Amino acid sequence: MAHFVKLNQLDLSHDNSRNYTPVLFNLDTIVSVEPSPSGKHSVINTRWNNNSGTRVKETLDEILELSKNSTNNLING
Repeated sequence: MAHFVKLNQLDLSHDNSRNYTPVLFNLDTIVSVEPSPSGKHSVINTRWNNNSGTRVKETLDEILELSKNSTNNLING
């Protein structure tokens, strides 16, 4: 069973804006999560995306909490 978390992905189609698109990320495919060089986003690297990763609004700590809740819901639900 896949483990999903809902995150807000930075919409890169808009120049210099802060538009986000809600997306579900499969925790089973994430290789790493790290802060962006600017510190404004977190960058998620999966098994399949290119070297740039996917930028999301949530901080590392927020993503960690969401992932813990996802696992707890699976175990307890």
